[in-house]
Amino acid sequence: MNDPKVTRRQVLVLGGVTLGMGAVTVTGLSGLAWADSTAAGVELVPVGASPVAVLPGVGVQPAAFPRQLAVQVRHAGADLPAGTEVALTYDPRLYSPLPAAVATVGGRLLRTTSSVTTDPRTALATCTVTVAETVAAGSDPVVVVGTAFPVLYPRDLVVGPSNATAAVARRHGKPSGRRSLQPRRPGTFGGVATPWGLEVSGVWSRCVWANGERWYYYPVQVTLQSVGPGPVPAAAAFSLALDPQVVRDVSITTARLNHKTHDAGVRVLSQTRTASLFETRWSTRVRLKTGDRLDLGLEVRTRQPKGDLPTIKHPSVGLIGMGDHVTQRQTGRTSMSRIDAVWE
Repeated sequence: MNDPKVTRRQVLVLGGVTLGMGAVTVTGLSGLAWADSTAAGVELVPVGASPVAVLPGVGVQPAAFPRQLAVQVRHAGADLPAGTEVALTYDPRLYSPLPAAVATVGGRLLRTTSSVTTDPRTALATCTVTVAETVAAGSDPVVVVGTAFPVLYPRDLVVGPSNATAAVARRHGKPSGRRSLQPRRPGTFGGVATPWGLEVSGVWSRCVWANGERWYYYPVQVTLQSVGPGPVPAAAAFSLALDPQVVRDVSITTARLNHKTHDAGVRVLSQTRTASLFETRWSTRVRLKTGDRLDLGLEVRTRQPKGDLPTIKHPSVGLIGMGDHVTQRQTGRTSMSRIDAVWE
């Protein structure tokens, strides 16, 4: 049975900015400084933490964009007066702004105000940060506006993404001129490519004990669906993680490709069994093309616990070893699990 209580989780680690305890920590600065003629003696330096890959579409190189919308304002020769404005312009399809922009010097938050406007012609957003206090010369604040966020399928292909830029102006001035915040494109992002993606879904059954008062769900079918536009670059492979107190053994007994019986070449890569985890890792010979659907039927042998269990390992199914992750689309469905077992 398909159950609406199935939960799917995608973990995305956005490094580089840590907010909390009244401070902002930035991982690194890179790029050449840029001086704005309207703010003499002021230089903008992009924050150069590891970039994120953006997939513009088919037959295009994955583009590199800054992981965080942040810039350091260097002003060694003179104080930065109250009222100084720093404006960061960005593509709202790629970034999520902070509830309020922040600026920090040496671990201390500066008093600031900020506002976001959108250009109706370009659809680009600009966050303007106004520093409300004087910053002494040599104390170079870092202004943080937002961070990249994962855009999920089908909106994850961002055609013609616009570069992030920054500008600065002293008190009563208007930020002008633009300093690109774009990082260097890592060689690991590869060349011209076609994005691809997979979705994991399935069918669940239930083991019941203690006169129907305790139960545990386990998968009886795993479905892998290719969402394209390109083929999956590696043969389909996945893992099953179950609770050994309830599940004795699991095997794959049927395979259907696009609803037709298929020799998928399914085999067990490895098996781990401890007191709290029974995990099997599986591979196939199937390289899914755009729109392909692979259905794998499972035979699961269960135990009959006598009563309450001290703990439980919630069941999960997830992709493993699927190759070029730079061009892998963010479907948000690369794993599935259930958390509605009743064991005590």
